[in-house]
Amino acid sequence: MAKKRVRKLSPSNLEIMNIVWAKGEVSVNDIFDAINAKRVDKLRRTTIQVQMNRLEDYGWLKHKIIGRTFFYSALVEEQKTRKEILNDTINRVFGGSRAELVKCMLETSEVSPEDILKLRELLKKTEEAGS
Repeated sequence: MAKKRVRKLSPSNLEIMNIVWAKGEVSVNDIFDAINAKRVDKLRRTTIQVQMNRLEDYGWLKHKIIGRTFFYSALVEEQKTRKEILNDTINRVFGGSRAELVKCMLETSEVSPEDILKLRELLKKTEEAGS
């Protein structure tokens, strides 16, 4: 049987998934509280419920029922998703060039001496692993 392809995340779906990944297992009320805690324009509980149902249909979430409450957890790993989103961005925006991505990041933001040191260490490890 062919594996179901997971649909890409919209920004609002990614917001929900970030909460699920951080907490592990959540109810709709957990998501409702977390999202609305940092928003001026509050979302309705039903809006979040619909999004979570869709995320389950899309293959991102699964649920279990305890009493009358649905508890959701992730089916797709956070790190895998980050890599896919980053690779998509690199391909679409930077023509597949990781060097152009890093160049853009260095040119458009403040880079501390600590960040430079960490980048040098990462480059050295990457270079050594490739040798």
